Amino acid sequence: MHHSIGNSIKFSQITLQLEATRPSRFVLGTALAFERLDFITESIESSLNRFLFFYITQISKVKMKLNTKTKSLSKVQTHLVAECFNKLYIGGQFVDSIDGEKIPTYYPATGELLHELPRGKANDVEAAIVAAEAAWAEGAWAGMAAAERAEIVAKMAQGIEDNIEMLAEIEAADVGKPYRQAAMTLGGAAGEGKYWCSLGKVLDAEQDVPVNSGGGEGGVPPAEWDVVYRRDPIGVIGLISAWNYPMNVAFRKVAPALIAGNCAILKPSEIAGLSCMFIGKLAQDAGIPPGVFNVVTGDGEAGAALAASPSVSMIAFTGSTLTGSKIMGACAQKLSQVALELGGKSALVVFDDTDLDKAVETTMKGFLTNGGQICTAHTRLVVQESIKSPLLKRLKEELEKLPFCNDPITEKDRGDRIWEDGMTDVVQPVVCESQHKKILGFLYEAKAAGVEVLTGGGVPDEATVGNSGGYFIQPTVLINVERDADVWQKEVFGPVLSVRSFSTEDDAVLEANSTAFGLASTVMSSDPAKAMRVANRIRAGAVFATSTGEGLLAEHPAVSRGGFGFSGVGRELGIGGLHEYTELKSVNYSGFSIADAKKKHTG
Repeated sequence: MHHSIGNSIKFSQITLQLEATRPSRFVLGTALAFERLDFITESIESSLNRFLFFYITQISKVKMKLNTKTKSLSKVQTHLVAECFNKLYIGGQFVDSIDGEKIPTYYPATGELLHELPRGKANDVEAAIVAAEAAWAEGAWAGMAAAERAEIVAKMAQGIEDNIEMLAEIEAADVGKPYRQAAMTLGGAAGEGKYWCSLGKVLDAEQDVPVNSGGGEGGVPPAEWDVVYRRDPIGVIGLISAWNYPMNVAFRKVAPALIAGNCAILKPSEIAGLSCMFIGKLAQDAGIPPGVFNVVTGDGEAGAALAASPSVSMIAFTGSTLTGSKIMGACAQKLSQVALELGGKSALVVFDDTDLDKAVETTMKGFLTNGGQICTAHTRLVVQESIKSPLLKRLKEELEKLPFCNDPITEKDRGDRIWEDGMTDVVQPVVCESQHKKILGFLYEAKAAGVEVLTGGGVPDEATVGNSGGYFIQPTVLINVERDADVWQKEVFGPVLSVRSFSTEDDAVLEANSTAFGLASTVMSSDPAKAMRVANRIRAGAVFATSTGEGLLAEHPAVSRGGFGFSGVGRELGIGGLHEYTELKSVNYSGFSIADAKKKHTG
């Protein structure tokens, strides 16, 4: 779950003019789509002139709403006056950032200013590291039994559950997802947190476990050895979370990191991370010792400082592959550990023995979940040739009926339905202006290259959405896409589906495995044996084999997951996800037994 923004070209004077007017996002569209360096194939100057002409001719048609204020937004802003949403959390206290700078964030549905959060910098990160080092050196937290730590962290999980309504309104306003979805996923974060806490006693039971066999010949240590395994905390660690599911992604790192005995610094995404700031209050209220857990909001400068610090022994990151590779490079300089949950370009493989209605519903959920802003989004449809035409016909009809969610904060009845029965029934905005431009850049490039647009392909008109200024993209289906096209190979992170067809099982596997990513994929067939054969050949960390689409994108806290290739390093969830935050060591006792050592230790 993630992601960051690609390279950009900055035209300073023009940018200042555009920002000063802040017109409707519906007319920015392709006018600013040259944000991405890698798709410009002609003169920058001629492209700029053409797009600016388009922008200037359209801006006069826009009805500006600079003086309006969305009523629901005002309610959310009353939540955000709390100290935890306006300060950093360092050493057990809420403190102002050293330089006092702010980062503005906007309501994706209207473009209105939502909040300004502290822009923590390298000096603030250093202050948090000092606090964490002091707590680590003091040793009380690491010295507790994991089950004791888990009891404290459980209070934090309960705090999420007790504040779901407030947090769901904040995430709806921050990310642009319907309140219904936000509340549902936050409930999942609380439940997952409680699962992590149940593993505290499991981790305790793994301490001093005898090494009975390593497998193979000579796999048992000599009889005179008394060898055991232990799992120790790593030390001071950095947690850098994503904006698409802010609380879920952050707490998926915070809970196991703390239960394992580490001291941690959380750096939420600056794009949408307001709910993550509440974790500082949860930690304070739960009684987490000062310095054991810290929160520093900020942009790339803060994240880079955290990753590069020699005092930070591990970075756990969810986000783009590009940023993940930079973090890995920074950590390589000091040989510190990384756990990276990165991008995806998941394939939905549909065989012709699949029920057509189920195939259409699954396709929609696969690429529209959270507005297509989820790392496991199934944004590549690999469909058997014999069912391609009827499936695409039905898909086009259903997509063009979908309404847009023009006020996510109050949207309590409709959603993407990914973890519910029924079809996706509303389209949310994308998270921010920069992501909006990035997605439109992909679409412009695809159309310029001759890719056929079945439906969508741009921004909806203002009358269709019902308000202006929002970051909306039409659900888009691109057909007969070349395998080397960017929209097939790269993570667009928006409501864009690319389609290719196949004839044989081998062809299906080839298409599914035709990108550098390997986070998730799904095989749909009414033939269980065929579904299993194909699923087992797909190179991805999580594969769904189904006849109905049920369970698509489903996660359970006990089931570990992660990525192949460009999709990451390490595993999340399950006992393996907890082990990521520990160091495995062996202790060899000789001359006396471990039982004797334990008697003296406890006595």
